[in-house]
Amino acid sequence: MTVTEAKPLVKDARPGTNPGALAVVDGIAWLRLDDPGKKVNTLSTRLMAWFEAQVEELLRERPAGLVVYSGKPDGFVAGADLEELQALSDKEAILEMLKRGHALMERLSSLPFPTVAAIHGAALGGGLELALACSRRVATEHAKTKLGLPEVQLGLIPGLGGTQRLPRLIGVPDALDIILTGRQVDARKARRLGLVDETCHPTDLRTAAERLVRLAGDDAPERAKSKQPFASRAGDFLARTPFGGPLVWDKARAGVMKKTGGHYPAPLVAIDVVREGLKLPLPRALDLEAGAFSELVVSETAKSLISIFFLKNEVEARAGKIAKKGRPVPRVGVLGAGFMGSGVAQVLAHKGVPVVLKDRDLAAVGRGYGFCAQQFRELVKRRRYTEAGAKQAMGRILPTVDYAALRRVDFVVEAVFEDLAVKHAVIREIEAVAPENLIFASNTSAIPLARLAEASSRPQNVVGMHFFSPVAKMPLLEVIRHPGTSEEALATTVDVGRTMGKTVIVVGDGPGFFTSRVLGTMLNEAAWMLAEGVAIEAVDRAMTRWGWPVGPFALLDEVGLDVARHAGEVVQSALGDRLRPPAVFGPMIEEGRLGRKAKKGFYLYEEKGKQVDPAIYRLLGWKESPIPDQEIVERCWLQMLNETARCMEEGIIENPADVDIGVIFGFGFPPFRGGLLREADRHGLRWAVDRLDSYADRYGERLRPAGLLRDMAERGATFYKK
Repeated sequence: MTVTEAKPLVKDARPGTNPGALAVVDGIAWLRLDDPGKKVNTLSTRLMAWFEAQVEELLRERPAGLVVYSGKPDGFVAGADLEELQALSDKEAILEMLKRGHALMERLSSLPFPTVAAIHGAALGGGLELALACSRRVATEHAKTKLGLPEVQLGLIPGLGGTQRLPRLIGVPDALDIILTGRQVDARKARRLGLVDETCHPTDLRTAAERLVRLAGDDAPERAKSKQPFASRAGDFLARTPFGGPLVWDKARAGVMKKTGGHYPAPLVAIDVVREGLKLPLPRALDLEAGAFSELVVSETAKSLISIFFLKNEVEARAGKIAKKGRPVPRVGVLGAGFMGSGVAQVLAHKGVPVVLKDRDLAAVGRGYGFCAQQFRELVKRRRYTEAGAKQAMGRILPTVDYAALRRVDFVVEAVFEDLAVKHAVIREIEAVAPENLIFASNTSAIPLARLAEASSRPQNVVGMHFFSPVAKMPLLEVIRHPGTSEEALATTVDVGRTMGKTVIVVGDGPGFFTSRVLGTMLNEAAWMLAEGVAIEAVDRAMTRWGWPVGPFALLDEVGLDVARHAGEVVQSALGDRLRPPAVFGPMIEEGRLGRKAKKGFYLYEEKGKQVDPAIYRLLGWKESPIPDQEIVERCWLQMLNETARCMEEGIIENPADVDIGVIFGFGFPPFRGGLLREADRHGLRWAVDRLDSYADRYGERLRPAGLLRDMAERGATFYKK
């Protein structure tokens, strides 16, 4: 949205240095937020101080109305300035900052003329709270326009009035859904909820905002509630009654506990703040919110989750720098239409990339194409796509059984069976028909890239592209370079991964690379505990209580025991007896216990759910010998740390940020712990080395500390600077 030039109410002391501008056009004040030098607007102390000055000037000038909008092309306001927030450790200073913020939002909400937030792009956290303080809101129907309060994902609650203004505007049930999940809604959903008053095309934002100003009254909350479905209004009424309230609040609390296991205090605090705040006048309710926020922001959980935010930005910035050296990829070939291959094809098509999906026969490629169609149908059900949009996306996928369809494709993702001979054959077949500059990206999870490149006439163009299952949901992509991989091939592969919306880490070549190798040691240690007499359910229960989404044995069932054994054999053959598995997998695989896909593995999978089958213990000749939960947890995560140190020694991975983003985004290391290396720093490496030595003395040399860990412990070093 552009604003006609007009005499500003507040002159900039240094033109172009202020985080915005204010002008009056035809009696309406237009306040533009546009912090120079930043890609997105954040509610920094600098911007807030400038905003305060503009509000004071508006009180003196009394325009017919005010429109607050953004000068950024793709965003309104992204939320608080997290760097400033992370630097605060004094609760009194935090409370003072919140008090000032609440006062500003109150002055904005009580201006004696209509105020409209004109939203294009992301209005998240403090950005949405700023919009809530306006009397009306209009949002563009654009893919980049999202509204939400994601603070719980950082271990916090909304701190500028969101816990109080949102439920008062749209009702308790819908407000809790947004606050407790951090879910972002598009403009149309926001209008159905009553969160925005109007939606429009991006080119009509100025006109729509001006119309709202001209028509605005003081009945915005009442109008918003009148638009809500009856069920929402009934639920809100129920939440506010003495008899029905406990049902609503207890249900919300139970849902949070089921999802988080109690490891994340912020959503539980949010429930209490919303519930108690609704009993109070707004000013007192905001004091309640501020007190709770100040307690959470200095907690270890919040510090860990905020650190992950910065680590992710660091990793993505590094990947973005690499990707700039890549070449354009107009279309992508996917070889193998199984679960992984079709998942890759569907995500590429979703992101607007034409795909040639090939498999050996019509039945196989048909199943893969059908999987893609089903994924898009699910997106339509969730209103992420229109029917027309889904058809258009499916039109980007060309299913085929003929290599001839790949003659003009110069980038392929190979996702065939994890067998070296099969992959070698596929490399030779595709290179016989594809352009000479073909980049061959293998989705191998364990086979060294240098071994794959032996079959290629262009080994410099062979690279690894290790996706995680399911492809559409898992955010991490591990890109692997072998010693001969060219810079262009690496950069192009990283660029394709970023186009798919993945967070990309680049690692060196070796059996299992980084993620498979490190996860494998944890799964192997769990298997050794089973062989030693520790019950399956005891291991999984201890690990989920520590914060993992699932336990090691449940995860093995998801991967497939045959797949896990094959990957383990590849790694063991290269790294030796240290990674030798116990005699657990063989008998189970021989009996057809392959995991969930066979409806039996460590667990039985039935319609009523899953449960451990006691027959496994008889099959393994097992004799129970329990150990404490603390030992279970330590042996698992310390083995991951140990193998990570060895990967760092070998140059497989170097940057601690890559390690922690890899383990969290790749296979679910508990985010509230901040990552594997942050957890190690928290305990101290001397402690970690001593524990590993103790376990090695009792259970075997596989647990003996890596040289890097021992050296760092002796020097008193840490992975992250303190």
